[in-house]
Amino acid sequence: MSAHVVFEAAVVRMVAAGAVDRARVTEVDGGEVLRVHAAPGDGAVVLRTTPDEPVAGARVHCVVDGADVVCLDESLRPLPVTVIPEHADVFDRVRGVFETDILRDRAVAVLGLGSGGSVVVRELARSGVGRFLLVDHDRLEVGNVCRHECGLADVGRLKTNAVRELILDRNPDAEVTTLDLRISSETVDELTAAIKAAGVDVVVCATDNRESRLLVNRLCVLAGLPALFAGVFRRAYGGQVLRYLPGLTPCYQCFVSAVPAMANDREIASAEQAHRIAYSDRPVAVEPGLAADIAPIALMMAKLTTQELLAGTATTLASLNEDLVAPLYLWLNRREAETDYAALPPMATGVDTMSVLRWYGIDLPRDIHCPACGTPAVEGVEPTADLDTSDFRA
Repeated sequence: MSAHVVFEAAVVRMVAAGAVDRARVTEVDGGEVLRVHAAPGDGAVVLRTTPDEPVAGARVHCVVDGADVVCLDESLRPLPVTVIPEHADVFDRVRGVFETDILRDRAVAVLGLGSGGSVVVRELARSGVGRFLLVDHDRLEVGNVCRHECGLADVGRLKTNAVRELILDRNPDAEVTTLDLRISSETVDELTAAIKAAGVDVVVCATDNRESRLLVNRLCVLAGLPALFAGVFRRAYGGQVLRYLPGLTPCYQCFVSAVPAMANDREIASAEQAHRIAYSDRPVAVEPGLAADIAPIALMMAKLTTQELLAGTATTLASLNEDLVAPLYLWLNRREAETDYAALPPMATGVDTMSVLRWYGIDLPRDIHCPACGTPAVEGVEPTADLDTSDFRA
């Protein structure tokens, strides 16, 4: 069987600019696919006309005539070829949903690139979001691979670099800025400057500890930026997503104060996380959940982020604005023992009672006394009543 050639059109520009007539070739699937890269190297020779004789050392002969590319093997026999244009419109098939140019200029900051954050990034890149700020200090470990969007080939790399390539592999025209930073009180000013410089429209907070979330929450309140905060319960038996819209919905500090039990019920997915909350009398077990159990929470984050980026734009997704009006969403993967949900009836075939594997919108009011987003107290003046959030999307 003849090899199939994947030809990057940028090769032509590279050859013309540098007077280089050879390009690098890599094999995929044991040589069944030969990829001709826009980088100098051996393996492919780029010509303007078909040669009379094979060029010594050339695995592939690429004959370029205007927009046409013909590839030949070592014996000058034709090979099937797929040309990847420099600006491939990889979103052509979703234009019936919304004009992807809408998202091309939108910017999202994703803070935390673990099992949840990497899925959010993947979905936003697939939707056509054009600008990203990626923030994480960590490197990909072997134990991450079973739940992360990146694989064994990326072990040891900074997650920011690995996820950046994940974005560009789906949207080559995306602008991706990376910041290898542990979010803390010492670095929050640097993070704030990076978010401002990137012109971020929405912040996705997928970090794994409360300190960083509270810092990000305060940052977004002060900057007037919409933000989403996700949490996965222990062993990923469920999770929640909080959407913060400045001046309209409760912030993450409001959530922690109003529902402390839910805020405290979180997944322990690494030794570092276990150490943070270790008790003096016993260790805390590392019990990460399954990727399939984390995915619903991450996908809801991506969906809410997309809706926020499309706000005010007429698209076929606009009807969701009438459904997604709650500030807090709850998802349950199973009836976990020793939780408030252990006694729920099985999902079975009914729809009239609360059960697992369904999203629930929760109307959580703002705390007007919240130290982060509440109304500042003035002596002798009573704060205004709680804001009605029932129609905050209007």
